Amino acid sequence: MLKYFLFIAISFFLLFQPNQIQAETKEQENLSGVSILEAGFLHQSEYHSMEFRDNFFRRLFGSRKKTPAERMSRSQRHATSRPQRYTPPPSNSQAPESHNGRRRSLPQSDLSAIRNVPKDPLHASLRDQEMSTGRWELGLSLGTAHSITDLAGNKGLSFGDFTDYHSNNFGFNMGIFTRYLMNDWFALSLGMDFMTLSAERPLVQDIPANEAFRFTNDIFEFYAKTEFMLPALSRSPFDIYAFAGIGIFFSDARVFDRDGRIVDPQVDYSQVQPVLPLGFGFSYTLPNSLKLGYEFGWRNTIFNYLDGVSLNNERYDNYFLNRIKISYGF
Repeated sequence: MLKYFLFIAISFFLLFQPNQIQAETKEQENLSGVSILEAGFLHQSEYHSMEFRDNFFRRLFGSRKKTPAERMSRSQRHATSRPQRYTPPPSNSQAPESHNGRRRSLPQSDLSAIRNVPKDPLHASLRDQEMSTGRWELGLSLGTAHSITDLAGNKGLSFGDFTDYHSNNFGFNMGIFTRYLMNDWFALSLGMDFMTLSAERPLVQDIPANEAFRFTNDIFEFYAKTEFMLPALSRSPFDIYAFAGIGIFFSDARVFDRDGRIVDPQVDYSQVQPVLPLGFGFSYTLPNSLKLGYEFGWRNTIFNYLDGVSLNNERYDNYFLNRIKISYGF
Protein backbone atom coordinates (compact mmCIF):
# COMPACT_ATOMS: atom_id res chain seq x y z
CA MET A 1 0.00 0.00 0.00
CA LEU A 2 2.80 2.33 0.87
CA LYS A 3 4.48 1.66 -2.49
CA TYR A 4 1.41 2.76 -4.46
CA PHE A 5 1.06 5.88 -2.33
CA LEU A 6 4.65 6.88 -3.02
CA PHE A 7 4.17 6.25 -6.73
CA ILE A 8 1.09 8.59 -6.87
CA ALA A 9 2.90 11.30 -4.95
CA ILE A 10 6.00 11.22 -7.11
CA SER A 11 3.88 11.21 -10.27
CA PHE A 12 1.97 14.36 -9.23
CA PHE A 13 5.24 16.02 -8.31
CA LEU A 14 6.82 15.33 -11.70
CA LEU A 15 3.68 16.31 -13.62
CA PHE A 16 3.27 19.74 -12.01
CA GLN A 17 6.97 20.56 -11.94
CA PRO A 18 7.31 21.39 -15.74
CA ASN A 19 4.31 23.79 -15.58
CA GLN A 20 5.86 25.57 -12.65
CA ILE A 21 9.18 25.81 -14.48
CA GLN A 22 7.44 27.25 -17.55
CA ALA A 23 5.56 29.83 -15.47
CA GLU A 24 8.69 30.93 -13.71
CA THR A 25 10.53 31.10 -17.02
CA LYS A 26 7.87 33.32 -18.64
CA GLU A 27 7.78 35.56 -15.61
CA GLN A 28 11.53 35.99 -15.65
CA GLU A 29 11.49 36.76 -19.40
CA ASN A 30 8.82 39.42 -18.97
CA LEU A 31 10.50 41.01 -15.99
CA SER A 32 14.18 40.98 -16.98
CA GLY A 33 13.81 40.96 -20.80
CA VAL A 34 16.02 37.95 -21.43
CA SER A 35 17.19 37.39 -24.92
CA ILE A 36 16.02 34.74 -27.29
CA LEU A 37 19.33 32.90 -26.80
CA GLU A 38 18.70 32.63 -23.06
CA ALA A 39 15.16 31.42 -23.69
CA GLY A 40 16.55 28.69 -25.91
CA PHE A 41 18.88 27.68 -23.12
CA LEU A 42 15.93 27.38 -20.74
CA HIS A 43 14.07 25.17 -23.22
CA GLN A 44 17.17 23.00 -23.39
CA SER A 45 17.13 22.64 -19.60
CA GLU A 46 13.48 21.65 -19.85
CA TYR A 47 14.46 18.93 -22.33
CA HIS A 48 17.08 17.61 -19.91
CA SER A 49 14.51 17.48 -17.12
CA MET A 50 12.18 15.45 -19.32
CA GLU A 51 15.05 13.14 -20.19
CA PHE A 52 15.81 12.72 -16.49
CA ARG A 53 12.17 11.90 -15.78
CA ASP A 54 12.11 9.30 -18.53
CA ASN A 55 15.26 7.66 -17.19
CA PHE A 56 13.79 7.70 -13.68
CA PHE A 57 10.72 5.71 -14.69
CA ARG A 58 12.91 3.33 -16.68
CA ARG A 59 15.06 2.66 -13.62
CA LEU A 60 12.00 2.39 -11.36
CA PHE A 61 9.89 -0.04 -13.38
CA GLY A 62 12.42 -1.45 -15.82
CA SER A 63 12.56 -1.13 -19.62
CA ARG A 64 10.31 -2.97 -22.01
CA LYS A 65 11.68 -6.21 -23.35
CA LYS A 66 12.61 -6.16 -27.00
CA THR A 67 10.84 -8.37 -29.48
CA PRO A 68 12.84 -11.03 -31.38
CA ALA A 69 12.68 -8.87 -34.51
CA GLU A 70 14.13 -5.89 -32.63
CA ARG A 71 16.88 -8.03 -31.11
CA MET A 72 17.92 -9.31 -34.58
CA SER A 73 17.69 -5.89 -36.19
CA ARG A 74 20.86 -3.92 -36.90
CA SER A 75 19.07 -0.61 -37.11
CA GLN A 76 20.29 2.23 -34.88
CA ARG A 77 16.71 2.79 -33.74
CA HIS A 78 16.67 -0.59 -32.00
CA ALA A 79 20.19 -0.31 -30.63
CA THR A 80 20.66 0.20 -26.89
CA SER A 81 23.32 2.84 -27.46
CA ARG A 82 24.07 4.96 -30.49
CA PRO A 83 27.30 3.79 -32.15
CA GLN A 84 30.04 6.30 -32.50
CA ARG A 85 31.60 7.07 -35.84
CA TYR A 86 34.95 5.34 -36.38
CA THR A 87 37.72 7.61 -37.53
CA PRO A 88 40.80 5.68 -38.71
CA PRO A 89 44.15 6.98 -37.49
CA PRO A 90 46.35 8.80 -39.98
CA SER A 91 48.52 6.44 -42.01
CA ASN A 92 52.28 6.74 -41.93
CA SER A 93 52.72 4.90 -45.22
CA GLN A 94 53.90 6.74 -48.27
CA ALA A 95 51.67 7.30 -51.22
CA PRO A 96 52.71 5.15 -54.20
CA GLU A 97 53.02 8.15 -56.43
CA SER A 98 55.17 10.10 -53.99
CA HIS A 99 58.72 9.90 -52.71
CA ASN A 100 59.42 10.25 -48.97
CA GLY A 101 55.74 10.93 -48.35
CA ARG A 102 55.69 14.06 -50.50
CA ARG A 103 53.69 14.32 -53.67
CA ARG A 104 55.54 15.19 -56.79
CA SER A 105 53.88 16.12 -60.05
CA LEU A 106 55.63 16.45 -63.37
CA PRO A 107 55.09 19.56 -65.44
CA GLN A 108 52.84 19.21 -68.43
CA SER A 109 55.79 19.54 -70.80
CA ASP A 110 57.48 16.49 -69.26
CA LEU A 111 54.26 14.49 -69.38
CA SER A 112 53.83 15.22 -73.08
CA ALA A 113 57.44 14.25 -73.69
CA ILE A 114 57.11 10.78 -72.17
CA ARG A 115 53.64 9.99 -73.47
CA ASN A 116 53.43 7.17 -76.05
CA VAL A 117 57.14 6.41 -75.78
CA PRO A 118 57.92 2.64 -75.82
CA LYS A 119 59.70 1.38 -72.74
CA ASP A 120 62.82 -0.77 -72.75
CA PRO A 121 62.27 -4.47 -71.93
CA LEU A 122 63.12 -5.67 -68.44
CA HIS A 123 65.51 -8.29 -69.87
CA ALA A 124 67.40 -7.87 -73.13
CA SER A 125 67.53 -10.91 -75.36
CA LEU A 126 70.87 -12.44 -76.24
CA ARG A 127 70.35 -11.41 -79.84
CA ASP A 128 69.85 -7.82 -78.65
CA GLN A 129 73.04 -8.14 -76.62
CA GLU A 130 74.80 -9.39 -79.72
CA MET A 131 73.43 -6.55 -81.82
CA SER A 132 74.50 -4.05 -79.16
CA THR A 133 78.09 -5.33 -79.10
CA GLY A 134 78.46 -5.03 -82.87
CA ARG A 135 77.07 -6.13 -86.22
CA TRP A 136 80.32 -7.63 -87.47
CA GLU A 137 81.78 -11.05 -86.72
CA LEU A 138 85.16 -12.55 -87.49
CA GLY A 139 85.65 -16.27 -87.08
CA LEU A 140 87.34 -19.57 -87.87
CA SER A 141 85.93 -22.93 -88.98
CA LEU A 142 87.33 -26.43 -88.68
CA GLY A 143 85.87 -29.76 -89.79
CA THR A 144 85.72 -32.51 -92.39
CA ALA A 145 85.27 -32.49 -96.18
CA HIS A 146 83.53 -35.24 -98.19
CA SER A 147 83.48 -35.83 -101.95
CA ILE A 148 80.82 -37.41 -104.17
CA THR A 149 82.58 -38.46 -107.40
CA ASP A 150 82.65 -41.10 -110.14
CA LEU A 151 85.93 -42.58 -109.00
CA ALA A 152 84.66 -43.10 -105.45
CA GLY A 153 81.52 -44.81 -106.75
CA ASN A 154 79.37 -43.15 -104.07
CA LYS A 155 76.80 -41.45 -106.28
CA GLY A 156 73.18 -42.51 -105.80
CA LEU A 157 73.73 -44.37 -102.53
CA SER A 158 70.94 -44.93 -100.04
CA PHE A 159 70.96 -42.93 -96.83
CA GLY A 160 72.38 -45.76 -94.76
CA ASP A 161 75.15 -46.56 -97.25
CA PHE A 162 75.82 -42.85 -97.71
CA THR A 163 76.39 -42.20 -93.99
CA ASP A 164 78.41 -45.39 -93.58
CA TYR A 165 80.71 -44.48 -96.47
CA HIS A 166 81.36 -40.88 -95.45
CA SER A 167 81.93 -41.75 -91.80
CA ASN A 168 85.02 -43.67 -92.93
CA ASN A 169 86.12 -41.58 -95.94
CA PHE A 170 86.67 -37.88 -95.40
CA GLY A 171 89.24 -35.14 -95.73
CA PHE A 172 90.25 -32.07 -93.77
CA ASN A 173 88.67 -28.61 -93.96
CA MET A 174 89.51 -25.25 -92.41
CA GLY A 175 88.51 -21.68 -93.20
CA ILE A 176 88.07 -18.08 -92.13
CA PHE A 177 84.98 -15.94 -92.54
CA THR A 178 83.43 -12.60 -91.71
CA ARG A 179 79.75 -12.01 -91.09
CA TYR A 180 77.60 -8.88 -91.12
CA LEU A 181 74.18 -8.78 -89.43
CA MET A 182 71.92 -6.78 -91.70
CA ASN A 183 68.87 -7.05 -89.40
CA ASP A 184 67.15 -9.56 -87.11
CA TRP A 185 66.34 -11.83 -90.07
CA PHE A 186 69.26 -11.74 -92.51
CA ALA A 187 73.04 -11.80 -92.40
CA LEU A 188 75.71 -11.66 -95.10
CA SER A 189 78.79 -13.86 -94.85
CA LEU A 190 82.04 -13.85 -96.84
CA GLY A 191 84.69 -16.51 -96.43
CA MET A 192 87.50 -18.66 -97.76
CA ASP A 193 87.94 -22.41 -97.22
CA PHE A 194 90.73 -24.84 -97.84
CA MET A 195 89.99 -28.56 -98.00
CA THR A 196 91.51 -31.84 -99.09
CA LEU A 197 89.38 -34.44 -100.90
CA SER A 198 90.41 -38.02 -101.57
CA ALA A 199 88.78 -41.34 -102.53
CA GLU A 200 89.56 -44.61 -104.27
CA ARG A 201 87.67 -47.05 -106.45
CA PRO A 202 85.96 -49.99 -104.75
CA LEU A 203 87.62 -53.35 -105.42
CA VAL A 204 84.72 -54.98 -107.22
CA GLN A 205 86.74 -56.08 -110.21
CA ASP A 206 90.26 -56.23 -111.44
CA ILE A 207 91.56 -52.80 -112.45
CA PRO A 208 94.38 -52.50 -114.98
CA ALA A 209 97.62 -51.13 -113.64
CA ASN A 210 97.56 -48.00 -115.80
CA GLU A 211 93.99 -46.92 -114.98
CA ALA A 212 92.85 -44.43 -112.34
CA PHE A 213 92.44 -46.00 -108.93
CA ARG A 214 92.42 -43.13 -106.46
CA PHE A 215 92.67 -39.33 -106.42
CA THR A 216 93.48 -36.38 -104.17
CA ASN A 217 92.37 -32.81 -104.66
CA ASP A 218 93.35 -29.63 -102.80
CA ILE A 219 90.56 -27.08 -103.16
CA PHE A 220 90.50 -23.36 -102.37
CA GLU A 221 87.00 -21.94 -102.19
CA PHE A 222 85.74 -18.34 -101.99
CA TYR A 223 82.08 -17.72 -101.32
CA ALA A 224 79.43 -15.15 -100.44
CA LYS A 225 76.20 -16.32 -98.88
CA THR A 226 73.05 -14.92 -97.32
CA GLU A 227 71.81 -16.40 -94.06
CA PHE A 228 68.17 -16.44 -93.02
CA MET A 229 67.80 -16.59 -89.23
CA LEU A 230 64.71 -18.14 -87.68
CA PRO A 231 63.28 -15.84 -84.98
CA ALA A 232 61.57 -18.70 -83.11
CA LEU A 233 63.47 -18.24 -79.86
CA SER A 234 64.33 -14.56 -79.68
CA ARG A 235 65.22 -14.76 -75.97
CA SER A 236 67.22 -17.96 -76.35
CA PRO A 237 71.00 -18.11 -76.70
CA PHE A 238 70.52 -20.48 -79.67
CA ASP A 239 70.28 -19.16 -83.22
CA ILE A 240 69.11 -21.37 -86.11
CA TYR A 241 69.67 -20.35 -89.71
CA ALA A 242 69.68 -21.56 -93.31
CA PHE A 243 71.84 -20.15 -96.08
CA ALA A 244 72.34 -19.99 -99.82
CA GLY A 245 75.01 -18.29 -101.87
CA ILE A 246 77.45 -18.35 -104.74
CA GLY A 247 81.18 -18.91 -105.00
CA ILE A 248 84.13 -20.20 -106.99
CA PHE A 249 86.72 -22.84 -106.22
CA PHE A 250 90.16 -23.76 -107.54
CA SER A 251 90.62 -27.49 -108.19
CA ASP A 252 93.97 -29.30 -108.36
CA ALA A 253 93.13 -32.99 -108.82
CA ARG A 254 95.84 -35.66 -109.02
CA VAL A 255 94.99 -39.21 -110.14
CA PHE A 256 96.99 -42.35 -109.22
CA ASP A 257 96.89 -45.97 -110.33
CA ARG A 258 97.03 -49.03 -108.09
CA ASP A 259 100.81 -48.82 -107.85
CA GLY A 260 100.76 -45.17 -106.80
CA ARG A 261 101.91 -43.76 -110.14
CA ILE A 262 100.33 -40.54 -111.45
CA VAL A 263 97.88 -41.11 -114.30
CA ASP A 264 97.39 -38.44 -116.95
CA PRO A 265 93.65 -38.25 -117.75
CA GLN A 266 94.43 -36.42 -121.04
CA VAL A 267 91.38 -34.19 -120.61
CA ASP A 268 91.48 -30.40 -120.74
CA TYR A 269 89.23 -28.57 -118.27
CA SER A 270 89.33 -25.34 -116.33
CA GLN A 271 90.57 -25.57 -112.79
CA VAL A 272 88.40 -22.63 -111.68
CA GLN A 273 84.74 -23.55 -111.41
CA PRO A 274 81.58 -21.98 -109.95
CA VAL A 275 79.86 -23.48 -106.92
CA LEU A 276 76.51 -22.96 -105.16
CA PRO A 277 76.73 -23.26 -101.35
CA LEU A 278 73.55 -24.46 -99.57
CA GLY A 279 73.03 -25.59 -96.00
CA PHE A 280 71.97 -24.84 -92.46
CA GLY A 281 73.52 -24.29 -89.07
CA PHE A 282 72.99 -23.23 -85.50
CA SER A 283 75.05 -21.30 -82.99
CA TYR A 284 75.17 -20.51 -79.30
CA THR A 285 75.93 -16.98 -78.13
CA LEU A 286 78.28 -16.71 -75.16
CA PRO A 287 78.27 -13.73 -72.75
CA ASN A 288 81.76 -12.52 -73.79
CA SER A 289 80.81 -11.69 -77.42
CA LEU A 290 81.86 -15.15 -78.60
CA LYS A 291 79.67 -17.44 -80.66
CA LEU A 292 80.10 -21.19 -81.01
CA GLY A 293 78.22 -23.13 -83.68
CA TYR A 294 77.94 -25.98 -86.15
CA GLU A 295 77.29 -25.80 -89.90
CA PHE A 296 76.50 -28.31 -92.62
CA GLY A 297 77.28 -27.01 -96.09
CA TRP A 298 76.43 -28.71 -99.39
CA ARG A 299 78.26 -27.63 -102.55
CA ASN A 300 76.54 -28.02 -105.92
CA THR A 301 78.86 -27.84 -108.92
CA ILE A 302 78.51 -28.02 -112.69
CA PHE A 303 81.79 -29.87 -112.88
CA ASN A 304 82.46 -33.58 -113.51
CA TYR A 305 86.23 -33.63 -112.96
CA LEU A 306 86.46 -33.13 -109.24
CA ASP A 307 88.22 -36.50 -109.12
CA GLY A 308 90.22 -35.80 -112.30
CA VAL A 309 88.32 -38.30 -114.47
CA SER A 310 84.87 -38.76 -115.95
CA LEU A 311 83.47 -42.28 -116.17
CA ASN A 312 80.46 -41.45 -118.35
CA ASN A 313 78.26 -40.56 -115.38
CA GLU A 314 75.57 -37.97 -116.06
CA ARG A 315 75.61 -36.63 -112.50
CA TYR A 316 78.02 -33.84 -111.62
CA ASP A 317 80.58 -34.24 -108.87
CA ASN A 318 79.72 -32.55 -105.56
CA TYR A 319 81.16 -32.21 -102.08
CA PHE A 320 79.94 -31.16 -98.63
CA LEU A 321 81.41 -29.89 -95.36
CA ASN A 322 80.81 -30.61 -91.68
CA ARG A 323 82.46 -28.05 -89.44
CA ILE A 324 82.56 -26.30 -86.11
CA LYS A 325 82.61 -22.50 -86.16
CA ILE A 326 83.75 -19.96 -83.59
CA SER A 327 83.49 -16.21 -84.05
CA TYR A 328 83.90 -12.93 -82.18
CA GLY A 329 81.45 -10.04 -82.48
CA PHE A 330 82.60 -6.43 -82.64
